[in-house]
Amino acid sequence: MQRALLILSIGTLLVLGAAVAGQALVVMLGVTYTPSGQPADLTPLPVIVSFLAGLGGILSVPLCLATFVLGLVAMLVREQYGWVVAVVVSGVLGLVGLVGMAWVLLSANSPVAFVTPLTLIPLVTVLYSQRPDPGTARRPDAS
Repeated sequence: MQRALLILSIGTLLVLGAAVAGQALVVMLGVTYTPSGQPADLTPLPVIVSFLAGLGGILSVPLCLATFVLGLVAMLVREQYGWVVAVVVSGVLGLVGLVGMAWVLLSANSPVAFVTPLTLIPLVTVLYSQRPDPGTARRPDAS
């Protein structure tokens, strides 16, 4: 389960990174949109960065939720309650940050993607999944 958590966490971080990079490029390139939501300039670069920002933003929320749930299950099965507290705190901070970012950025064109606070969740689960299994840890001989 730890390997699946690591793979899901890294995938989530990659999607979040794509959303953050895409939004930064949208602002840096000065991409403007029509009232229908399409880029005003239909050259390949504005279309690609808009797609990157949009798709990354849409996919990152359910991936973060899946990472959160799988992380909780993995930590509760192993009875590592300190890590459970860490992932719950990261989830609460990520959710509060997501709401705050969406509220602040509703009317502004910012280089910061609104899903940026959600990176806390996969970061905590990546750190957790890098820990060795406590059942396989070597114990010193008692001689």
